[in-house]
Amino acid sequence: MSRHRLQLGLLIAATLPCLVAQETPVPAVPVEEIPAPQAVPVEEEPAAPQAVPVEEAPPAPQVVAPGGNVAQAGAIEKAVSRSGMFRVIGGGSGTEATSQRSSVALLLEQTKDNFEALLKNGIAQEDPKQANAPIRLGPRGQAADFKIPIDVILSGKQGDPSPPRSVVYELVVTPESFILRIRVHRARGIDNEQLERAALTMLLYERALRGENPREFNEKDAALFVVRPWLVEGLIEANKWRTNRADRRIYEGVFRQGGGFTAEEIFELPEENYRRLDGASRLSFRALSGALLMALLEQPEGRGAFESFASEAARFSGEMPVLLRKHFPQLNLSGNSLQKWWALKLARMVQPQLTEVLSIRDTELALDEALRFHLKGPDGNMANHSIDEWALIPPLKEQERIEALRPAEDALTRLSYRCFPSYRPLLIEYQQILRDLASGKKNKALGEQVEELMSQRRTRMERALRARDYMDFMEISQARDLSGEFDDYMRLKEELELRPRPKRHDRITEVLGTMEKVYEPRRGR
Repeated sequence: MSRHRLQLGLLIAATLPCLVAQETPVPAVPVEEIPAPQAVPVEEEPAAPQAVPVEEAPPAPQVVAPGGNVAQAGAIEKAVSRSGMFRVIGGGSGTEATSQRSSVALLLEQTKDNFEALLKNGIAQEDPKQANAPIRLGPRGQAADFKIPIDVILSGKQGDPSPPRSVVYELVVTPESFILRIRVHRARGIDNEQLERAALTMLLYERALRGENPREFNEKDAALFVVRPWLVEGLIEANKWRTNRADRRIYEGVFRQGGGFTAEEIFELPEENYRRLDGASRLSFRALSGALLMALLEQPEGRGAFESFASEAARFSGEMPVLLRKHFPQLNLSGNSLQKWWALKLARMVQPQLTEVLSIRDTELALDEALRFHLKGPDGNMANHSIDEWALIPPLKEQERIEALRPAEDALTRLSYRCFPSYRPLLIEYQQILRDLASGKKNKALGEQVEELMSQRRTRMERALRARDYMDFMEISQARDLSGEFDDYMRLKEELELRPRPKRHDRITEVLGTMEKVYEPRRGR
């Protein structure tokens, strides 16, 4: 045991210097190693190709809310009119909202086209060859050389509390530009008439602002901008006459009743007072405004003068006759030149057109008036006789028969242009009866023909009344809202009762006043 320890100590002593110095490394004794078992190969799916990284723009910064990051806002949905002047935004999302925005943009663009057509051609009809002419575009694709676009903002929805005014317009001035806006609240839907009036007002604003510098514009200047209702209503009526959509009966009633407004009252009526007018007064105001504006357009060089007038009307704060005389020199010929042009234009508008179709009732009245012939009475004076007294004609001489029936024949010819269409066959039969009477034929069947025609006329009138009653019933039973016409009537009635009546100083009034004073104390007895 000791011998083994001694051999181990000698071995350690002999190898210690080599481990410390490491001058000559001792070669390792080869040892036979057992090879490790190889893994069995397994078929693997090929690795998906990795995308090559591309440098991307950093994402837009997002506002961090207490609940975390919010979704980034999408693009604003809007509809732009053809010329680019009107930009309609708001109203929600979806197909229905998109369609509504497009409809509003189309209406506004049509209003702009009508306004420019009045400035170019007046109230003359458009040339059919020019109706489909290509639109001349500007350098940026616009169809007109406007300077300031108009933003239209839709808000609210059906059923919301309605504001005092559903359509309002704004003029905002910044150091860099002018901003024109039309705000439309949809609580009661979209009123196309109010939207058209707002569009015309904004078009006049835009024309007046073209030569202005925003840096030299202040709030006081913006407060002076105003478009009187007569100008807007006149433009609407003038466009109706240009497109054959005007109702001549309104002008006829205004002409017969005297109108109710003087030129000074029309010029000075503000927007607030116009909205408080009752239905009848509003129609009268619109008709008179339309006649006045069309009288201006028919002045010598009227279209060019009206275009310059329209460019200054919104920013003019003085008396309107002064501005009119500035642009229309013909009004300076006399103190009442404007009233004369106005009255002449209204009188011409009252005259019916040759092809204007009468209603059944008006056709009946005109036919009764036409079917009359003139004969001398026993006293030698001319007397009118109806068609029922046709038996008085054959016994007369030929020349007397012709002279007696000539007015009826001429009247039937004129009526044939304007009568209700279903009456034209009746007029042909009446003309044949008159020719038979003029020839002196003694036909016993004439009486039966006259009676048969009267029966057909009564049948047409009864059917027309039934159709009218049915339409009234359908309108009343299916109405979803109130027109407000009865409220206007009651409001007018109250105003007339409260309005003091002008004192009269004629002889009859004095006599009646004296009699009232005499008999008034006796009523209490």
